Amino acid sequence: MTGPFCKAGAGARGSGLSRCARGRSAFSRVITRATYGKRASAGRNQRPLSAGWYTIPAPQAKGRQMRCPISVAVRAEIVASDRTVMDPKAYRLPQHVRPKRYDIELDTRLGVPEFTGRVSITLDLGEPCDLIELHARDLRLFEAQLDGDGQTHPGDVTLDAERETATIKFGKPLPTGSATLHLRFVGQLSRGMEGLYLASDGPEQVICTQFQATDARAAFPCFDEPTFKARFAFTITTAADATVLSNGPVVAVTPSQNGRSQTWCFAPTKPMSSYLAALVIGDLAGTAEETVHGTPLRVWALRGKEHMGQFAQQYAARLLPWYETYFDVPYHFDKYDQVAVPGFSSGAMENSGLVLFRQTGLLVDPQTTSWEQEKYIAHIVAHEFAHMWFGNLVTMQWWDDLWLNEAFAEWVSMKAVSLLSPDYAIWDDFQSSKSGALATDALETTHPIYSPVATAAEANELFDTITYVKGCSVLRMLEHFLGEPAFRAGVRTYMREFAERNTVGADLWRHLQEASREPIAQIMQSWITQSGHPLIDVALNPDSHSLHLRQERFFSSPAAMSAAAQTWTIPLVLRFEDAAGVHELRQLLDTPETRIALDVQGTIKWCYANADEIGFYRQRLDGQLLAQVLANLAQLTTSEQMGLLRDQWALTRRGDQAITQFLDVLAAMGASDKYHVLSQVVTYLHTLEDLIVETGDEPTLQRFRAWVSRQYGPKLAASGLAPKPGETCNTAQQRIALLDALATVAHDAAILDQATQWADCEAADPAAVDPNLAPLFIRAAAQFGDEARFERYVHLYQQRRAAGAGPHQTNRYLQSFPHFRSPELVRRTLQLIEQQIVPQEGVGGLLAGMLNRKHTQLAAWNYIKEHWAVVHALGALWVGGLVQATGQLPVTLRQDVVAFFDAHLNGEAQMSYARALEAMDQLAEFKTRTRDDLIAWFAQQDKP
Repeated sequence: MTGPFCKAGAGARGSGLSRCARGRSAFSRVITRATYGKRASAGRNQRPLSAGWYTIPAPQAKGRQMRCPISVAVRAEIVASDRTVMDPKAYRLPQHVRPKRYDIELDTRLGVPEFTGRVSITLDLGEPCDLIELHARDLRLFEAQLDGDGQTHPGDVTLDAERETATIKFGKPLPTGSATLHLRFVGQLSRGMEGLYLASDGPEQVICTQFQATDARAAFPCFDEPTFKARFAFTITTAADATVLSNGPVVAVTPSQNGRSQTWCFAPTKPMSSYLAALVIGDLAGTAEETVHGTPLRVWALRGKEHMGQFAQQYAARLLPWYETYFDVPYHFDKYDQVAVPGFSSGAMENSGLVLFRQTGLLVDPQTTSWEQEKYIAHIVAHEFAHMWFGNLVTMQWWDDLWLNEAFAEWVSMKAVSLLSPDYAIWDDFQSSKSGALATDALETTHPIYSPVATAAEANELFDTITYVKGCSVLRMLEHFLGEPAFRAGVRTYMREFAERNTVGADLWRHLQEASREPIAQIMQSWITQSGHPLIDVALNPDSHSLHLRQERFFSSPAAMSAAAQTWTIPLVLRFEDAAGVHELRQLLDTPETRIALDVQGTIKWCYANADEIGFYRQRLDGQLLAQVLANLAQLTTSEQMGLLRDQWALTRRGDQAITQFLDVLAAMGASDKYHVLSQVVTYLHTLEDLIVETGDEPTLQRFRAWVSRQYGPKLAASGLAPKPGETCNTAQQRIALLDALATVAHDAAILDQATQWADCEAADPAAVDPNLAPLFIRAAAQFGDEARFERYVHLYQQRRAAGAGPHQTNRYLQSFPHFRSPELVRRTLQLIEQQIVPQEGVGGLLAGMLNRKHTQLAAWNYIKEHWAVVHALGALWVGGLVQATGQLPVTLRQDVVAFFDAHLNGEAQMSYARALEAMDQLAEFKTRTRDDLIAWFAQQDKP
């Protein structure tokens, strides 16, 4: 799955220039999984409460709640109600009753909040028993009976609200063997974006599903754990004018006698876990079907938008043969449909044969979609497609091995895109995500890649940057060390052995070890099961022909200390240059300290101890090596330059060096000719701006802005404001970063004036402005915009949404609202949520963006407190993300944050909560420590 906190790129096409030359907009990144997100998921509307009670909104007073007693153990009709924190030992279902096939009938229609259904589950009873336990939540269950041993056995149903289960008790023990359980049920479409729910964006509506991690049980009674693989056959009755999609192909569509409804029957699926079942119901239309290697491919969207799915379909058609070749296993399912829905909590979800996406993750308007946005769609399509093998065909046994699904899908999708579209430079993009993973992993409140999971709440918290990005980095590091042929050979034998089965991490290590003859289990044990990552100190020995290396766990807090010394088995790959050229050296570093001899001709010119930034660790070069690297920046790859700057910032943040040293490095890196590096520099400029604003020293702020103008104004003048035909991709994308620095950091009056003019031009004709530059111009104009501009932006957003414009063209305005600085317009931005102008899936991103901006964060925090029911309805994934985003609030609000979350979280999002407090404390210490040095450094820059 691709999570809501994933990077959503911004890329471009369609103005007569080459796609590369359209540039890269630093303003087109939106907060969506986790996580940078990909995949994130679960989007569950968790409502953990004390046992024996459930909560409903009080209709008389907005935001108030009433507590009502739960009735349980009612024979004829039982309501499976809201969840609570449960005893981990009691969470899992017994293993002796296993489903083999579900035949599910549902009747659901747009405009009708209630759905009805019946399910027949073919079971394998492994031992005699007189009761069967399965999952159910927010369902009324009727008429439980079991057919087996030639008899029909009626059952009594008891609901356990805490464990979200239904236990069916029979009058006598059931014999072993095959049996069929029948149940009728009634439920309500979910209020959030999980289970079976109404997905909406203004007038656009569909009924769809989001079951990962544990929300299939809210749509029909089932064995809702990954290990219970079964076939699913859906029969859906709905309005006559609706189209229905499911995992399997359509077998028949039968209209009702009165013509007001019709029933869609779907073929049974291949065996799969319940979280991968899916439905979409609405006014949908698809692209023309394309068959690749025998697999039908289509993209579906709301009618009138299906033409925007061509790019995604074409990219999927390129991916399918690549994946089949890489895994040496044919695509396993009967079809591959990709569907854009108007309200989705995650970036996308890899349901077998029916992948659901946000509209921004699938649809491309060639005239108004930027190159970075196109690149993002290629990546998310590749990530979800990879899951058809790693996750769906071969599935983790339990959620503690979630990383097996997500990290591998992230890694292999990046690999596929980098090979199919080398111009995307996708691994350089990945460095931005890796920065976030390293920062999170440096907290004391991080978690290992492999984390034991007992409850649904714990499973949901694993959809984060550690699982996706750190996991991906570790796999990439391992492949680079073993070599591609050995790694691929191990993956292929692993896929063949565990097809249609469940697996654990040790199974993959065994296959990789057999293929490579390397101690894979030993290497990976330290990376998967322990928290954190290493810092490697690199010093040049006096002989100038060897290095001294020392590893320790890296914490971002200067006060943090590991309870015990930690050591990693590090597949170290370093690069260095001598008189004979540039060399690469590989060594397995598995001791706290070691000496590495280099085969050097002459003297070492420079040395970088993380070749192409593939390793998931930081390095601290000694003074001599750092000076040499800075003098030879052009010899470093783009990813290495980004890693160098990132590590220097991390060392500065925790107090290893003064911020003045980082500023010197930052100034040097600003001269880089790599657009990724320049974009990263601008990101740090925004951070510095916030730090200086908080000092309250206006002269220093003006010196800072003037310094930014001197540094980057001449570079923009050299490239020009407007894109040029035939210019390189690098030049085009550098322009975006330079405009960002000058318009939104330096507040250069001339640049802001031009940006405002271009924003007005885009408002008149969105195709008239380069789509890479358009989001930047719109945001730059917003930051000093007045009420008239705000009203115009709201009108344009609503107008384009109503007209069915491309999602990226519409979202330019949605993403601009947090940039208005007037307190009144900040207040009105938040009102857009209450007025339902902000779409269902956009609320979390809007609030997260506002929490991360100084001029909006207090208003956003107050809104969250006052409208907690709205926030809570976003689901567990967004709740966790927003809780963690409060770590950017000033430490003066710490007591307020603690008091509110202690009263309202009720056991959920605990990891995010702990991270928020840790980040808040660290940021406060950093601001205090660096204030005087910041003021002094910029005062020095003013001197001739």
